[in-house]
Amino acid sequence: MFSIFWPLNLAKGLLGFVLNGLVFLSCLLTAMALMGDKGWVWSLTTHFRVQYLCVQALAFLFASVSYWQKSKPDGPRKIDQWVSLIVLGTFLGINLSAVLPYYLRQPRPDLSQTSGRPLKLMHINVFGNVNSNTEAVIKTIQTEQPDMIDFVEYTERWLQQLERSSTLKQYPYRLSGRGNMALYSKRPLINARLVYAGRQTVANQANIIAKIWLNGQPVTILVAHPASPIRPSHLTWLQESFGTWIKERPRLGKNLVVVGDLNTTPWSVEFKTLIEKTGLRDSQLDFGIQPSWPMLLPLIGIRAESNWLTQLMQIPIDHVLVSERLVVTDRHTGPFVGSDHLPVVVTLAVGPGQSPPQKTHGL
Repeated sequence: MFSIFWPLNLAKGLLGFVLNGLVFLSCLLTAMALMGDKGWVWSLTTHFRVQYLCVQALAFLFASVSYWQKSKPDGPRKIDQWVSLIVLGTFLGINLSAVLPYYLRQPRPDLSQTSGRPLKLMHINVFGNVNSNTEAVIKTIQTEQPDMIDFVEYTERWLQQLERSSTLKQYPYRLSGRGNMALYSKRPLINARLVYAGRQTVANQANIIAKIWLNGQPVTILVAHPASPIRPSHLTWLQESFGTWIKERPRLGKNLVVVGDLNTTPWSVEFKTLIEKTGLRDSQLDFGIQPSWPMLLPLIGIRAESNWLTQLMQIPIDHVLVSERLVVTDRHTGPFVGSDHLPVVVTLAVGPGQSPPQKTHGL
């Protein structure tokens, strides 16, 4: 019989089809992410663990409610529902195990006996020639008052406009205008220089390496912006950069900070290998996942302030990695500054039990 409700039923059916498709896709991509070392496409699937988790958590919740609401399901259907819940729960558990550690309380040393001021570090990808909102960047610097700032995608125009501002005059120690990146500091920079981590010598593949003293301890700062893995060759460039840092790790000193737009997430094979072989720690641990890119709503190109909805569509690719002796006392993302990246602000201190300062060599 013809029903006047057929448009509603059709819409309901289409919605169910789309939602089921999303759930299936999230499970398929989760399985591919487990083999992220197999190649470029497989690697790309590793970056969206939070998105997979959200889809699967909602699907598991609705499936569980639907199952228990059916008071007398027939046998075969009940078995199918159990299988679906088990499969969905398995994939949910895989993604939860990747995300949950960032929200668990980490043991912290007692810093009450530590002398000296902590180091407040701000990282900003200013989005090169696309973004022209220097006022927002300056306002953010004035609000946060960091001790040190690194910029990437830092073009000549940004150099001229920011250095005309009185705000940067309080950062007398600097290496700026080279390699599309810059480092500004209120504290003296020792042996600051520009190097290349791989075979590529294009501007965005440069690194800044400098040393500062923090609470009587030498700390090496490495500012980086490896290639975005949008194509296989770029993934190779990124792997070369990470491989160079791993190889050079013993020469970089016990206290090391790697900061920048690393163009990868904590769940990629490359990131995990870097953490494992260098002994560095992700500063997001204990502070939760803090997505930083993209600050552009998909499809319609609208830039928006960060909120829970935009964060669900973003991934954390701007990082501050620290060595064992450094303690992260605060970490947060900054406001929208016209870029497709959010600033990242981290406060660092040297933990207790440090050896007295010694004459250092190398960097």
